[in-house]
Amino acid sequence: MTNETMPAPPRRLRYPALLELIILGGLTLVLMVALMMIRSTVMERAQRAQSVRAEISSGWGQSQTVGGPVLVVPYRVRHVDAYGKQQVSINRARFLPDKLIVRGQLLPERRHRGIFETVLYRAQLRMEGELTRPDFASWGVAAEDVLWNEAMVTIGVSDLRGIRGNPVMRWHDRALTFSGGSGDPRLWSSGLTAARPFAEAAPSARYPFALDLTLNGSEQIGFYPLGAETVVEMSSPWPDPSFTGAFLPESRRITPRGFTARWSISSLARSYPQRWRESGDESALAAVAPSAFSVGLFTPVSHYQQTERSLKYGALFIVLTFVTFFLYELLSPVTLHPVQYFLVGGALCLFYLLLLSISEHAPFAVAYAIASVATVSLITAYGAALLHSKLRVLGLATVLALLYGYLYVLLNLEDWALLMGSIGLFLILALVMYATRTVDWGSAHLGMSREREA
Repeated sequence: MTNETMPAPPRRLRYPALLELIILGGLTLVLMVALMMIRSTVMERAQRAQSVRAEISSGWGQSQTVGGPVLVVPYRVRHVDAYGKQQVSINRARFLPDKLIVRGQLLPERRHRGIFETVLYRAQLRMEGELTRPDFASWGVAAEDVLWNEAMVTIGVSDLRGIRGNPVMRWHDRALTFSGGSGDPRLWSSGLTAARPFAEAAPSARYPFALDLTLNGSEQIGFYPLGAETVVEMSSPWPDPSFTGAFLPESRRITPRGFTARWSISSLARSYPQRWRESGDESALAAVAPSAFSVGLFTPVSHYQQTERSLKYGALFIVLTFVTFFLYELLSPVTLHPVQYFLVGGALCLFYLLLLSISEHAPFAVAYAIASVATVSLITAYGAALLHSKLRVLGLATVLALLYGYLYVLLNLEDWALLMGSIGLFLILALVMYATRTVDWGSAHLGMSREREA
């Protein structure tokens, strides 16, 4: 038999198969430590961005929650103490609107500080409705004990720094001017108060009201459904609204040009009445707060979140790339050193640091493309010096390109990520099992002879 037709001796690894796998496992653990350090950097940058957004919002206005108007009327309570003496104390009664209609528009504004960005808004609200004349007779309160001259109309606004202008309410046939302060701290901690809404002892049967209110805020704006019938209509040119709270909109329309939403809520859907008297140390806010609903200017997943999500697949990328090189060692006349594996793993880790730093200055898709092309090019160029075959280098580049393309798809699928990830891992495992089906792992020889490559 000539040398040309003589079977080639089985190919051996640099180390026994089990030892080499242990070495590669140790390298993977070391590189996972590097991935953890990169993840901590991502979290640190995300926290920095959040603190900058908070600083910007603090000078503009935080998330806003609007409630009211609520009519608060003090009254005297007469009782006899344990010593038989007549005592008089002052309690408050709260009356909510029979009808409350809020129409508003959210105008978003982007603000930057350095490389960080946040989205703020200016809300232009029109509040209309009416309130029935307060009735104290059913509570057994004498007419002379009702302190009409100390009554007030209060509107809850969670962050008064966001108020623009001097809002004036049209109340029946009067104009009410507001001052800062809730006037009723058990109802809400901050707000606006208009004193003395009644020129006399509430002679009218109904009190219609109207108020134009301009608010600056950030992230979201919420409302309390204080009317016996509450209708809220909001619109905005922002294309990504987020609806949260106790009630979702009855109808909504979302387009790339913005959204409109409408809520219609009955008082039967909440846990507090249309009127109640103050008793003891009760907190009215504790009863009212759970009924709030809101709409926010949702910001799609930030590049920090996407980078953090991609890091979850870091160990998988290292393992699959190591498996690719290991199969080349196992199935072709290539011998690699653990240091070479480590350098390849270092390049894989560096991808995430590149992705983080570039995405702070460019859209995430562009940053991902630059980082992945740079990483694939680096590992492919290094592999060309190790694998000694254009076909093997092409195979390596294809595997890496597919991995990074597959990761990008997973990052954008979100709801389907688990399903696609499971299917992808199954196919990868099937491919590895097929490629190593003839390997005699006990001796690290191939289970079949093959001709020596030229």
